[in-house]
Amino acid sequence: MNKLFILIFTIATLLSFLGCKKKAVKGTVIARVNKAVFTLEELQEQIPPFVSVPVDNKKGFVDEWINTELVYEEAIKKGINKEETVEKKLHLLMKQYLANELLSRRLEGEGDVSDFDVKEYFQEHERDFNSQIKIAHILLSTEEEAKKIHNKLKAGEDFISLAQTFSQDTITATNGGLLRRYFRFGEMLDTPEFEATAFGIKNIGGISDITKTDFGYHIIKLIDRKPTKEKVTLDDVGIQIRQYLVANNQRKVMNAWIDSLKANANIETHYELIK
Repeated sequence: MNKLFILIFTIATLLSFLGCKKKAVKGTVIARVNKAVFTLEELQEQIPPFVSVPVDNKKGFVDEWINTELVYEEAIKKGINKEETVEKKLHLLMKQYLANELLSRRLEGEGDVSDFDVKEYFQEHERDFNSQIKIAHILLSTEEEAKKIHNKLKAGEDFISLAQTFSQDTITATNGGLLRRYFRFGEMLDTPEFEATAFGIKNIGGISDITKTDFGYHIIKLIDRKPTKEKVTLDDVGIQIRQYLVANNQRKVMNAWIDSLKANANIETHYELIK
């Protein structure tokens, strides 16, 4: 069954559990389970316009709605929605869903880029697009730890030994922080800061400054750089560049917006209690 549609049903069920079930949508009823109805209009609304779904698959979605509704009603009969642990999980999911919905609306129309922006970015990174690199890294939990290790490297201590001893990346630590394969520019879009830093190291054996990502604080070493087998042109990566630039612009807007929310909120943390 289509994962996207299952997610839609999950959210609908979540809203029902929390007593926020929306009013029945007026329209053409295509399925009914006891008092609950599912309309053709609801089906059309819940399938994004950019997703092409064959008629037979749409029938499958209706069957999935029926199954979900049956199990949902049985769960209500058994009072599962009133269990404390379930209520906590559902409220957390509700918060995450509403936060994502508002964030999506806030970012709508933000981050648009021009053809000139795309071309300029390619020209600045043409060498990177036409090369692939092999790297090693040391991942630390805090900036303070990263600074200590960075100073050790500046003093001449061995990168491999430090990675094996201190890196929080358990997959690469045993190999001295070495990532197993070569990476081409654009393959690390989920961590653009990491990619920009890695490709920004000029010399083989060079070590980067400390770079922060969602995973922690990285120190990166360039092990090797070699050209790609085929020359990459703007036509090859134009769409990819545009997507990256839009996402990057939206990330900046999002971070600035969240910072403004933080500035007007009372926030208290006790990270020292986390063990």
